[in-house]
Amino acid sequence: MKIFTALESPDGKPERVAFVSEGFSWGALALGFVWALWRRMWLVAALLFALTSALTVATNLDLLGSGFAALLQFGIALVFAFEARALQVASLERAGYRRSGLIQASTAEAAELVYFAGRASSALEPSSARLRAPSHDTLGIFGNV
Repeated sequence: MKIFTALESPDGKPERVAFVSEGFSWGALALGFVWALWRRMWLVAALLFALTSALTVATNLDLLGSGFAALLQFGIALVFAFEARALQVASLERAGYRRSGLIQASTAEAAELVYFAGRASSALEPSSARLRAPSHDTLGIFGNV
């Protein structure tokens, strides 16, 4: 199971709700700059391009060894892969999106179904409604306490 962050758009249109999965991104590891551009993270893409260019120039001027530069490049890609999803959420928040919840689901489609089912049920319930405890023990081992 994955955890998805649901972000609502500034205009409130339900078709523009964004779901970003938490955790490591293999796409960001393999194609960091392209991944950032595809997600419209312009500042992050520019920073990745600048770092890659600086390492290339330093290697060509013999300021860094080629092995050390490759190790640095891999380290930058690894750090970016771990932080890519958080940077994507931050980028969406700067664009005006607001967090509306966390959803545990196996796929993005399942997260969408859970999110919109929850929105529909909360729209039908009155605002003074409270959550009630289930009338039976769900696990069957604790009893009705």
